[in-house]
Amino acid sequence: MMRMEAVYGCGDGLTPDVAAKLTQAAERYRARLELECGGKRVLLDSLIGILSLECPRNSRLTIFADGEDAQAAAEAIREILEKRG
Repeated sequence: MMRMEAVYGCGDGLTPDVAAKLTQAAERYRARLELECGGKRVLLDSLIGILSLECPRNSRLTIFADGEDAQAAAEAIREILEKRG
């Protein structure tokens, strides 16, 4: 399993729009993807799980990826999370 750090830049809190982008991105990969923020870890195939995270702007997040395309999957998730908007 690999881990990758990210800094949340999308706004104040994980909105339904960002959560949907994360789940859609996760569906494109075979890797098992998890996101941790504030000590809570959720699977990225769970929209409700993602929305349960409290991640204000500039929060440090950890992406966990396991599987054959873990590196590419983690990078795609980090890109979404760090996008300034």
